[in-house]
Amino acid sequence: MLFNTKEFAVFFAVILVLYWLLFKWRQLQNLVLLAGSMYFYAQLHFSFPIYLAAIITVSYLFAFLISKNEHHTQRKALLVLGLMIISSGLVYTKYSGLFFSGIKGLEPWQASALHILAPIGISFYTFSTLGYITDVYRKKISAEKNLLTYATYISFFPHLLSGPIPSAQTILPQFNKRATVYTSTIDEAVGEIIWGLFKKMVVADNIAMAVSYCFSQYQELNGSTLIIGVALFGIQLYADFSGYSSIAKGLAGLLGIELLQNFQLPFSSKSITEYWRRWHISLTNWLYEYIFNPIVVTYRNGGMWTISFGLVLTFLISGFWHGAGWQFVVWGLLHGIVMVYEAVTRKQRKKLSKQMPLFIYNFCSRLFVLLFLCFSWVFFRAGSIQEAVTILNRICSKSIMTAPMQYITKYTVWCVPLIIIEWLQRKGAYTMDTRQWLIPESISGNALSAQKATKINYAIKACMYVALCTLIFLLSKKQNIVEYYYFKF
Repeated sequence: MLFNTKEFAVFFAVILVLYWLLFKWRQLQNLVLLAGSMYFYAQLHFSFPIYLAAIITVSYLFAFLISKNEHHTQRKALLVLGLMIISSGLVYTKYSGLFFSGIKGLEPWQASALHILAPIGISFYTFSTLGYITDVYRKKISAEKNLLTYATYISFFPHLLSGPIPSAQTILPQFNKRATVYTSTIDEAVGEIIWGLFKKMVVADNIAMAVSYCFSQYQELNGSTLIIGVALFGIQLYADFSGYSSIAKGLAGLLGIELLQNFQLPFSSKSITEYWRRWHISLTNWLYEYIFNPIVVTYRNGGMWTISFGLVLTFLISGFWHGAGWQFVVWGLLHGIVMVYEAVTRKQRKKLSKQMPLFIYNFCSRLFVLLFLCFSWVFFRAGSIQEAVTILNRICSKSIMTAPMQYITKYTVWCVPLIIIEWLQRKGAYTMDTRQWLIPESISGNALSAQKATKINYAIKACMYVALCTLIFLLSKKQNIVEYYYFKF
């Protein structure tokens, strides 16, 4: 049951009505959310809620045991054991086939591992539970005593399948407080949902056809067509994943839960370091908090060597998290190496920015980021390292100078509205925020009342919503429902 289906619309409407009918009873609201989340997850496969319930129970018990134990060594032992048990499910279901491949004598294990049904979203809620028990161990938060509250937080269906990865410090307490929602909250939530559906159904799903063609027929296409296909994949990935995140944030907002904004114009970044502060922000924060920062703190005397090691290891783990293939490890390693380069040359680059016109420096910096992303996306999308190398060889061949295939170039039109609207709205609190365009004064110079300005704001926004909904209805790909790309992670 995907967000962009009629079945989900009916499901969410039922949940929304029941939820707010019980607005006086927080725990009953949580019960509705938990039951709804388990039903939502069961629509993908009947076994998925069983695994989710198991990982919730295990992480809850370990957090409880850690919080009740004041002996440092025992607390640490409980933490390590809890991390190993929780992560073992993720490692086995997603990576056992990769681990067993090529090892003589383990062919039966490899054959069975390839048929394991990895629960969708397992990486996201596994990271959530790992972060939770770690925070309890660090005494950043108290262990949640109410199992219902904790289970609702982990299984919350808007972020269950593809994030954002919820922070226990900021999201979990919201399930203990009385839920409230205001007009401004509803306004923003509706805007996020509509814009997310537009990015997913109009932009990502249509571009997906061209991308799939390029990566399936790469041995026959020329270099210019392939480079356009790779660039389109980046737009597809962004529109698809950020679209999901926007919808998730909007759905949660209607339920009185505030989720993190997971994307902030990542393609306008002037460095890969900045890019990772803008792309999949919840994952970046998680990796920094639980992988990179502990390394730097533990080996603080290592200086730049420690930072470099921490960056490379962090992004190797990020690559491995994204998929059970060595091409993902290469992708992560590439990003780690560039992050090290940027950390080492930070002062020199800052000095260079002052020695040349700023707009030229910014242009060159953004161009480098986009070229590097295209290069790394080849490994991210390809089915293997060999396939990625073949695509790169064809892109770098003489065929790069020939005209690209018209069938592929026509799909670039889907990128235009996405780029224009998000750039024009870059200063808003969210993409559909129109308040920044309102100046409370009329042409005659008389000040408009705040009430009148608000009415104008809602009128403008209503027009935008109607226009976007019309485009979604007319331009969405109707041949079949395209699954969210990040479900595989």
